[in-house]
Amino acid sequence: MIPHSRPTLGAEEAKAAAETILSGQIAHGPKVAEFEKRFADFLGLQRAVAVNSGTSALHLALLALGTKPGDEVIVPDYVCTALLNAVHYTGAIPVIADVSEADGNLDCQAALRLITPKTRAVIVPHMFGTPCAGITLFKERGIPVIEDCAQSVGAELAGGKVGTLGDLSIFSFYATKVMTCGEGGMVASNRPELTDTVADLCDYDNRDDYLPRYNYKMTDFQAAMGLVQLARLPDFIQRRREIAQRYNAGLKDLPLRLPSAQADRQPIHFRYIVRLANPESLLNHLRNHGISAAHPVFKPYQLLTKANDCPISLRLWHESLSLPIYPLLQDAEVDRVIAIIRGHILHA
Repeated sequence: MIPHSRPTLGAEEAKAAAETILSGQIAHGPKVAEFEKRFADFLGLQRAVAVNSGTSALHLALLALGTKPGDEVIVPDYVCTALLNAVHYTGAIPVIADVSEADGNLDCQAALRLITPKTRAVIVPHMFGTPCAGITLFKERGIPVIEDCAQSVGAELAGGKVGTLGDLSIFSFYATKVMTCGEGGMVASNRPELTDTVADLCDYDNRDDYLPRYNYKMTDFQAAMGLVQLARLPDFIQRRREIAQRYNAGLKDLPLRLPSAQADRQPIHFRYIVRLANPESLLNHLRNHGISAAHPVFKPYQLLTKANDCPISLRLWHESLSLPIYPLLQDAEVDRVIAIIRGHILHA
């Protein structure tokens, strides 16, 4: 079976985890501090704060911006439910915006039309490893931006790394993400008043004052793995780009819509998504041949809630299929996926 996703782990991660266990320091400690410093340096930002998940990172980023019950937070329809959850944790109201036909990212022009005096922030994911342009449109209007880089660490837009364009950025290190600690997340920013607030809120113990705080700390055990993964990240990204190029070459003459290249963007291909009229037929055909594919998003928000009507998001959901792409995927496996797709489409 060729899985849809697979973490890239090896002897280096095992050694780092074992050394942390043997040190006796497995909770929040010096490895976390080192991971935060190296991650901030990688982005070129002043500070990064490690937490226990990407959802926790989103929650704390919203709180750092002063989000409170009754505020509105703009989020795209075509994304995982972590964003919706984080907004609800604060008591704010999620305002759902449609996405771009070209890449599934937030349609920033559509989102601008949803701004009201109650708008506290907009969450802008860089979906599937492709940077979302248009963040400056919100900043010009004084609307704080949280970049959701859970799928895009290392991607670049106009020469700048994603995660450096908004007021804060968040990252996820879940098992299927670009780099992993098993679980974990990060909040990063150049605004010290925001990262100071995040750091304060993610640890509740031994405080002279009382505020509702959260047990959102990362452990040294996770951070030890994260440090290894961060060092390997350039190789991970290079391999993902090689696989995407192989898919492009092998599928370009078929009646599929492939990911489009854009001159100002350097995607990292967290997902390789094809669009076609009947993805379920191809999904089942691949499964019957031992290949796992998936919808790139489980369901748009509008199918889970009474959200705004977002026709492009719904169309993308009906037409899109995500193929296997991860650094441990071998060329022969990529070629097998291509061959099975070609056989199905050309003989349909």
